[in-house]
Amino acid sequence: MDMAKERSIEAENMINEIKEIVEKCVECGMCKGLCPVFRQIREETISPRGKAMILKEGIYDKIVYKCTLCKACEKKCPLNLSLPDAFIKTRAVLVEAGKETKENKEMMEKVRQDGNPFGKEIKKGGKLYCC
Repeated sequence: MDMAKERSIEAENMINEIKEIVEKCVECGMCKGLCPVFRQIREETISPRGKAMILKEGIYDKIVYKCTLCKACEKKCPLNLSLPDAFIKTRAVLVEAGKETKENKEMMEKVRQDGNPFGKEIKKGGKLYCC
């Protein structure tokens, strides 16, 4: 099955936007030092640079879920690249392809059912909303 033929126009547009972001990355590694996930796991593929390198190859992998989307990598990037934007778009492409994580599916179901990711009604101030 050719995944490219199965993708929607929106997914193709997101893939082009992902490429526009990550292809500008010069792989200097300045982003790694501030990344909280990399600081804990210490694997290059987990670093923002590692994810950018994987995305440059056209590989859309669940590894992009190992990002807090804190945007710390943007603060050190000499080119002011928004790698988290590329990771968010990659997540959307993966979801469309049915490749999201089990934890993400469960969290989104809880948000839709209960109004928050923890599966409980919020007592003060109403509900949290997403999607």
